[in-house]
Amino acid sequence: MTTRDGEGDETLRGTEAVFTEEHLEEHSGAPVLLDSAEAVDAMVDALIAGGPLRNTAHLISLDRPLLPSGRPDHEFLVGVRAGGQVGILSYSTGDEGALIPAGEATTPVATYMVVTYPREFLEPTEVPIGLVRQAVKEFVLSGGRRPTCLEWREEPY
Repeated sequence: MTTRDGEGDETLRGTEAVFTEEHLEEHSGAPVLLDSAEAVDAMVDALIAGGPLRNTAHLISLDRPLLPSGRPDHEFLVGVRAGGQVGILSYSTGDEGALIPAGEATTPVATYMVVTYPREFLEPTEVPIGLVRQAVKEFVLSGGRRPTCLEWREEPY
């Protein structure tokens, strides 16, 4: 039984991942459920294989609270650059704002495709694919908490 802290009885419900419109059709209109490290690896592998039009997933943890509007209180974007060597992460909540990995910008602007829509990241810090996998696993297996395997900074706008 998967739990938030690895102990106790609180079972995690998982994280919904949306890749592209095609993925929605393949899954009968439902997001992909990530509930294990293996599911995360399969999603990252799909992003690597997906090319430039299918390179980002929008993740929502089912274990975090909803806002009074019924919308999620967060979002986690996971993108993989062509070639699969580096990727981008973006974690957003109403309390913390929009965060990206800390460090020197790797390019002035990076464009990733989020469900067929371009998403530009200004001055992003792209990170190695192994760290992308680690951060997503931590997000999924912690019940949607901000990953601590890397440092974060406010995303410039």
